[in-house]
Amino acid sequence: MEMINRWVQESLILKIILSVFRSETYKGSYFCKMMALASQNVSGMLQGSFLRFLSFDNNWEKSAIKRSRFAGIILKTEPFFAGAVEYINRQIKGSLLFELTLGVESFFLEKPLAVLSFTLFPALLSSTALKALFSSFTMKTLALRLALMALLFAAAFVNVPLDKLLSGSLVGKIISLIIDEKETVLFDIGNVKVSHTVDKKIRLMLPVVGIIAGSFYYLLPATTFIKLFGLIFLFMALYLRPWWGLFMVAFMLPLTATTYSVAIIGLTFICLILNHDRFKTEIPPALVPAVLFMATAVLAAVFSLMRVDSMKTLPLYAAYFMVFYSSALLFKDRIILKTALLFQIISALILSAYGIYQYFFVKVPTAIAWVDVKQFPELATRVYATLENPNVLAEYLVLVIPVVLGLLWAARRFSQKIFYTVILGVLILCLVLTFSRGGWLGLALAFIVFAALKEPRLLILLMALALISPLFLPSVVANRVASIGSLEDSSNAFRVTIWIAALRIIKDYWLTGVGLGLSAFARVYRDYMIAGTPALHAHNLYLEMGIEVGIAGLLAFLWMIAAGLSRALYSIRAKIRFSFIQAGVLGALGGHLLHGLFDYVWFSPRIVMGFWLVFGMMSALSSMEE
Repeated sequence: MEMINRWVQESLILKIILSVFRSETYKGSYFCKMMALASQNVSGMLQGSFLRFLSFDNNWEKSAIKRSRFAGIILKTEPFFAGAVEYINRQIKGSLLFELTLGVESFFLEKPLAVLSFTLFPALLSSTALKALFSSFTMKTLALRLALMALLFAAAFVNVPLDKLLSGSLVGKIISLIIDEKETVLFDIGNVKVSHTVDKKIRLMLPVVGIIAGSFYYLLPATTFIKLFGLIFLFMALYLRPWWGLFMVAFMLPLTATTYSVAIIGLTFICLILNHDRFKTEIPPALVPAVLFMATAVLAAVFSLMRVDSMKTLPLYAAYFMVFYSSALLFKDRIILKTALLFQIISALILSAYGIYQYFFVKVPTAIAWVDVKQFPELATRVYATLENPNVLAEYLVLVIPVVLGLLWAARRFSQKIFYTVILGVLILCLVLTFSRGGWLGLALAFIVFAALKEPRLLILLMALALISPLFLPSVVANRVASIGSLEDSSNAFRVTIWIAALRIIKDYWLTGVGLGLSAFARVYRDYMIAGTPALHAHNLYLEMGIEVGIAGLLAFLWMIAAGLSRALYSIRAKIRFSFIQAGVLGALGGHLLHGLFDYVWFSPRIVMGFWLVFGMMSALSSMEE
């Protein structure tokens, strides 16, 4: 170990890197002076302007809502809704199911394995008995069930608390790398405190619930059973701890169908409304333009050329707003935020590992629509993991990688820095293997934004890396980079014709747009198509938005972005650890919006939900109390 330490200390490469990160290296340099001068000029131009008032003023949204007639009408109905919410809360808290859920939560924290035994053993026993009476078993299946029942029976006698069970496990070690043990444990975060003792009533109720669940599992199809019991108990769990809904969405978003994430965020939003008195309900930054954007989406659906299809898409926009509002409210708690990031990082790591597996082991063939075969004959594989195509995977990773970079810079312990560095390497490798040029440009901008905001010395390292990268990049990657902006690539050439057609559509449908969804775009695009160039969408976020929701919706979106980013920039402080995460979030959003110039990055609802989750995270960090 001493030899390794001595080698590291005497390493020429390490000395060069450390010299780059010394403040003396860049302080007083021409580059630093130019950056400061540009910042002063921009601030001077905005000083006193109406744009500064809308984007930088911290109190204008509150005053605007107070003076709004529409808000006044809503406030008049507040007593009715408050009474309804109070009535629903009384019914929920007085129910046997609420008492059971609260008791199980406490019991699970004290004896997690016993809870599983008390519930799953009776469930497995009842379903096995019913199947034996009315159906049949193979010997292998019966032996497997009996072995599982034996394990569950033995688990009833293991009295180890959850925190001790996790502390020595791999899961516990990963949790401790992100959530410091001195702050809190994973299951004790938030405003709900487990203070009551589990009595014999709860212990007797668990086997009864297990027997009922096992019986229904035998009688119902598996999917129906999961939806029924999942909905009931998930609602009660989220009612007690709404932030778990965000944890689940952060984890499930890239790995499962959008339907599940929409259902969970819907339940989370309802539980948040029912528990509004438990949380700080200050107006999140950029709420007003976000509401206006959603209002234009409603109008676009109502006046759509394909009204039925647009109305089917409208609930997704409601889910997007729920994600934004829930995350903007709940992520103000630092531990909730860090736990959500834990779930997001693990999910992104699984996704990236699967993508790397596709490239090196499966060698999944690249679809013709994903690459110009004539220009890139050697590009046989572009990974996409569980998402729709390689560009969608790149869009998701661009939203995650800069946040991991912020966590790396905010980490205090060396083990944390190693952990984040490894994850960063895996995620970046997967992004490279998507061969998405828009994704690469987005990540480059994200790194530049982070460096400019928090670590100017990183810019020097990035420029040096860009200069020497042609020496070690594989030819397939170098050729892909060199083709950025080249009209010889058919993928770039046909985008230009699509953009021209899109501008013509906006000119004719500027008021309310053609309607939400790709079917409305397909309905009108065929009349504006140039040179027979087919397209599912406009291959540009802003043009597609203008087509779908009109100029008013596009302006509301741009206003929302400007207001949110300006508040975030205003809130960043040099010596606050969470400001590094905020800088990473800003980089992620900047990279996403840049990628949107070259592709329709909202093609996948999962990416759109990811955007609103990160945007809500930025809003929460902007108003987080230090």
